[in-house]
Amino acid sequence: MELLLTKKAVRKELKETAEKFSREYVETASKAVCERVLQSREFLQAKTIFGYLAFRNEISVDGILQAALRLGKTVTVPLISSRTEMQAAELKSLQNLPLDRYGIRTVAAPAVIFRPDALDLILVPGAGFTVTGCRMGRGAGYYDRFLEQARGFTLGITCDRLIREQIPVDEHDRRVQALVTDTKFIRCMP
Repeated sequence: MELLLTKKAVRKELKETAEKFSREYVETASKAVCERVLQSREFLQAKTIFGYLAFRNEISVDGILQAALRLGKTVTVPLISSRTEMQAAELKSLQNLPLDRYGIRTVAAPAVIFRPDALDLILVPGAGFTVTGCRMGRGAGYYDRFLEQARGFTLGITCDRLIREQIPVDEHDRRVQALVTDTKFIRCMP
């Protein structure tokens, strides 16, 4: 119970921090993050990439998705398939995307679905991270369940302002192998 209360308090603090970001800060941080990812060997070597379509003040990876599409890589993004599950749906373009039940851009149905274990690089958003790869999501558990099945390289996407020394985690929380912020590329796990 104490862990849950602590998680709830930390998630609330992280959410409040992100809500205060200016549009200019988010755009500048997003551009810097995209440049770092595009130069990484993980991106350059990946044939199939799982990204996400940013919501509210999340760091946007649209620049990465656009570059991957131009390079002929297969790009996938989350498609919510139930109250507890998401799938990797192929993205062909960032134009004219519908909104899902949460108001997040998504792929129109019917979509080509890829298994989580078929993805080479997985870009993982989060409410906050630690430099050791611990991640706090938004609370629904979609990414933790999805990452359990994934085999590709997991790359947390965040900004310096959402890095914490510690984040409460439990057994089902999945860590990322590396983090990209607006100023750093941090390798967390081998």
